[in-house]
Amino acid sequence: MRGGQEHDWYREGERIVKVTRHGVFGLSPGIELALVSSSQDARHFHLWEATPLEYLERLHLQNELTAGLNAFEGVIVQAGEEMAIVTSQPRFDLVPVTTAEIDTWFATLGFEKITDAAYYRAEDNLGIFDAHDKNLVRAGDVLVPFDVIPCRPAGGFLKFIEDTLAAGHSLRAVRTVTTKGGAA
Repeated sequence: MRGGQEHDWYREGERIVKVTRHGVFGLSPGIELALVSSSQDARHFHLWEATPLEYLERLHLQNELTAGLNAFEGVIVQAGEEMAIVTSQPRFDLVPVTTAEIDTWFATLGFEKITDAAYYRAEDNLGIFDAHDKNLVRAGDVLVPFDVIPCRPAGGFLKFIEDTLAAGHSLRAVRTVTTKGGAA
């Protein structure tokens, strides 16, 4: 079965097995510098293609939010010598959630909203991106962020987030590249 941009997936009992495809390992947030006039900020929030290591770190951080969410199943080499990472997650009924519910849930966990579908918690330097209604589901009374992009911002990216929040501004994601899978 075809999944989202970076996975093929299939059901195995009560788990969903996900296999990365086309050498795509999701996205990784950060900042880029642009040439701008002296009156503008040259730093821009951006999403890049993630490396396999960033993909695995993302799964680890998702497990910090929801213990036991992701299981690493292995690495395989597919036709054409392309590496794929195999993981699994519990199967969830797709019970829709609203943006307001997502905002409230992250706030109860100590996160501050930094842009649509993105949150930051200074206490443990954890940023969560791509946290919209297609990437979280309801499991009883709990929201499960099964396909968000968590990261621990560092360096200029961390300073950018801190400066933006301190100024009372929000961030906006800009996708300017095409992934290997062809999606923009």
